[in-house]
Amino acid sequence: MNSVLSIAALVVSAIALVFTFLKDFIIPFFCKPKFDFEYKEKPPFRRENLRINRTENKGTFLRFLVKNIGKKPAINCRCQILKVKKDGKNYGDYQGFPLKWAGRPEYIINQASGERLNLAQGEIEFIDLAATRDDRKGCIVLQKYHDVDIGIKEEVTFGRYEILLIFSGDNFKPYKLLFEIEKDDSLDINGVKLKLLNYCQ
Repeated sequence: MNSVLSIAALVVSAIALVFTFLKDFIIPFFCKPKFDFEYKEKPPFRRENLRINRTENKGTFLRFLVKNIGKKPAINCRCQILKVKKDGKNYGDYQGFPLKWAGRPEYIINQASGERLNLAQGEIEFIDLAATRDDRKGCIVLQKYHDVDIGIKEEVTFGRYEILLIFSGDNFKPYKLLFEIEKDDSLDINGVKLKLLNYCQ
């Protein structure tokens, strides 16, 4: 009788172990957020000659698309600049520079809560990367998500740059994205180009 009870206890323990392994490892491995990123040199990725904050100033804004193509909602997503390079060399110290969600209104952008966003399965959002403005001619303005002074310069002068980003969240492995951005030395605010070179997890 004792041996039968011991075998039953072992079977129950084995079943519990299998279910735990499935719940904690196998199912999350196959059912998790997964992302596609995209940029094209046309609307809605590129917005030219937009009025800035109800002023007479205008700007060209560049943003890229993020889409959750996975099997589960993505929790607390955010995007930061890790590195900026010019002519193959590091340009400034941009590690941790937080980028802005394009669809976030100003009253949220000014709060810490605006940095992180949940993305449901199949949901699409845009992230603002850079802008050129007629009140800051000759510069590329990087689009941080809040007005708090973080001690990192928001403007870079005209030229060609590589920008490395990290896109992260609570329930998926981070992605790294590499962009190339170029602004000619004219005062034309539309004379800026952006390319998504690659991304990987």
